[in-house]
Amino acid sequence: MIAVDIGNTSVHFAWFKNKRVVKTLKIPAVCLTAKEVRKVLSGCGTEKILVCSVVPKITDIFDKLKLNIFVVGRDIKVPIRCSYNKKQVGVDRLIAAYTAKKLFSDTRLIFDFGTAITLDFLSKTGAYEGGIILPGIGSTLRSLSQCALLPGEVKFKKTKALIPKNTTDSINKGLEEGFSSMVNSLIKKYKQKLKVSLKNKVVITGGDVLPLMHKLDFAYRYEPLLVLRGLDFLATQHFSA
Repeated sequence: MIAVDIGNTSVHFAWFKNKRVVKTLKIPAVCLTAKEVRKVLSGCGTEKILVCSVVPKITDIFDKLKLNIFVVGRDIKVPIRCSYNKKQVGVDRLIAAYTAKKLFSDTRLIFDFGTAITLDFLSKTGAYEGGIILPGIGSTLRSLSQCALLPGEVKFKKTKALIPKNTTDSINKGLEEGFSSMVNSLIKKYKQKLKVSLKNKVVITGGDVLPLMHKLDFAYRYEPLLVLRGLDFLATQHFSA
């Protein structure tokens, strides 16, 4: 089975065999063309391809390939109760919630660090209750880089300086301190509001979180392929039923 997670910034491919990931590939969404998708999926034959997408124009590229493609949310439903506006909820958020609960039965909070940062909430019984959407680290960094007097693109990384002495370090320090403080504060607040134990681990996904992890002051589980693993779970459930 081939899983495809189409986001606003990147398109992630994962090849699964016997529930294990055997290969992954990540391509910038802005660069993706029909020709490139055909090349990536060449030789897949009749293998099932499950697609999670929040970008309709890229979904259209896959639909026109005449392969064994199933789009989650359209061809396959995510088996989770949802209190959110169903016309507005991103299918990636539902898949992440479904997968987190399947992997860890005590899951109540999920942080996804993608183009946008989402903090989603599950009930004790595993229903998707909704969540918060925040500016993403990558998009914030790109905005700051465009405004600053810099010779090139800034890459987000850990900064050792207590008080930065140049613009690149200043931006990185601001992202590191600002986002970690926001994330830690949100988790503390909502665990108290929802009466979730402090020992209950938050499920985190998304590559942008990596430079922040040393700053997180709550218990968490990091699952970088959360949505892709969820697509494999859905394929197994749907086609073995």
